[in-house]
Amino acid sequence: MDLINTIVLCDCIIGMRELSKETIPLTVTSPPYDNLRDYGKHGFNFEAIANELYRITMQGGVVVWVVQDQIKKGSETGTSAWQQLYFQRIGFRIHHRMVMLPLGNRNTTPVRYGNALQFALVLSKGRPRYVNLIRDKRNATGGQAHTYNQRTKDGRIVSQRTAITRTWGPREPVWTYAVGGCHTTEDAFTSEHPAMMPEAMAADHIISWSRPGDLVFDPMCGAATTCKMALLNHRRYLGLEIHERYFQIAQERMRRAREQHRRDLDEYCEV
Repeated sequence: MDLINTIVLCDCIIGMRELSKETIPLTVTSPPYDNLRDYGKHGFNFEAIANELYRITMQGGVVVWVVQDQIKKGSETGTSAWQQLYFQRIGFRIHHRMVMLPLGNRNTTPVRYGNALQFALVLSKGRPRYVNLIRDKRNATGGQAHTYNQRTKDGRIVSQRTAITRTWGPREPVWTYAVGGCHTTEDAFTSEHPAMMPEAMAADHIISWSRPGDLVFDPMCGAATTCKMALLNHRRYLGLEIHERYFQIAQERMRRAREQHRRDLDEYCEV
């Protein structure tokens, strides 16, 4: 409990070993993508991190693991695939495999349709305890009555029912985000971090898989995007970061985020 709403400077494996088992309802994190970045030359032991994440995730808890393959010697590394299989082997369910599509830095290539895809592996420990699908896709037939057939496995229609189509439906599993410049974040002082998660992406996953007041965890929190968006969306947070310079950036970012959160609450109370 003493660690809630804090960011700790430490190796994430050591830090997670200090946490009790089955205490974390939601993790949102973006680990290093193969060798695309240096990150202070710190090591990355995927198996140990995955094992600890499984241990500390509560029953019904969710881990959002954002990953992208590196292209080496003309081939995608397949890292996202074997990490997914490892998560499944240690007990996680692959609840959802989503595509996070960055807009603004899709490099052209003469031999591929853009870069390797960025995935969000939504892992759950059993059935997810909370799901709040974002409904921002307008249905063309919203508000109209439609008849639906219910069929058996051999194709026979056994019943029909009529329902009103909702005006807004859940978005598709491909999410697009503007990146670069002021699009990833308006916190310009964080630019020293080379690969920040867009704030909008972190917020959308936090809203989708947790309730207000839940604890949101990031074991490799970098410049604290997950922690900031957890706070601004009325969740508690806990971050671990091994790189001292990124830790300092994260501390300053959260100081400003707390000020913003207080202003937001004041404005809400005035209304």
